[in-house]
Amino acid sequence: MAGHKRDPVESKDLVGFRYFKVLAGMLETLRDAACARDRAHNRILHMDQYITLLLMYMFNPICSSLRALQEASDLRKVQRVLKVPRTAMGSLSEAARVFDSDLLAGIIGELVQRLQPVRHDARLSDFGQIITLVDGSWLKALSKMTWALFRKDDTHRAVKAHVHVELLKGVPVGATITDANSSEHAVLAERLEPGRLYVLDRGYAKYDLLQQIIDASSSFVCRLADNAVFDVVEERQLDSINRCESSKSSARRTASRPARPPAADPSKATRSCWSPIVWTCLPT
Repeated sequence: MAGHKRDPVESKDLVGFRYFKVLAGMLETLRDAACARDRAHNRILHMDQYITLLLMYMFNPICSSLRALQEASDLRKVQRVLKVPRTAMGSLSEAARVFDSDLLAGIIGELVQRLQPVRHDARLSDFGQIITLVDGSWLKALSKMTWALFRKDDTHRAVKAHVHVELLKGVPVGATITDANSSEHAVLAERLEPGRLYVLDRGYAKYDLLQQIIDASSSFVCRLADNAVFDVVEERQLDSINRCESSKSSARRTASRPARPPAADPSKATRSCWSPIVWTCLPT
């Protein structure tokens, strides 16, 4: 039985053109990407144009395939407003291999800097550090991605996306793609930045990593296992606004170690809070 035939892409179906006014000048820096390999000097589709078409695809669900994207490039409005040429299927297919996506990192970073914080509780601005949510998630991989196999059978294929999201701006500011078995805390350790308040789940509850966060001039809020072992060094009373009964400045050790490890040093933290679930080291 034949599948449902897709309706042709028309100009009236496409939206989001106004957003490209902001991006046009920024994407122009990509114009010469991969041109050095083009010995015939006859490249028609450049990287800035390719990225523009991909962004149009994201704004328009009607462009549900590479073929639909190629059809959209035939439209006069698309060519005039987005300044892209009529694009062949072969050029679109080749582009994913030819153009280096790492060149987008600087542009994405510039866009993030331009964003204003979303509406939020004013007390979240009192920390003086950028609240950054960190987590790793599995993404199912295509059957052809043999490098993504992470178990002995040939049915388990996945990659892991290690994503950093700035809470007050509501956008991801960084991501690292690794194989599915990569250590989340090891990847974070390589990407630590100063001036951030990292919010972490139990997968990151490694004392050495938490110490590295403090050494990087950042702070953390991290969920711990219920059986985490700790020594109370000091207890402080907090008011009801802080939504916990007390704050305990603690040095902690794992149950398997009788001696205290080089864990997060409470003397380097200006304020810390502990509960059976969450351990925090916050700036003043």
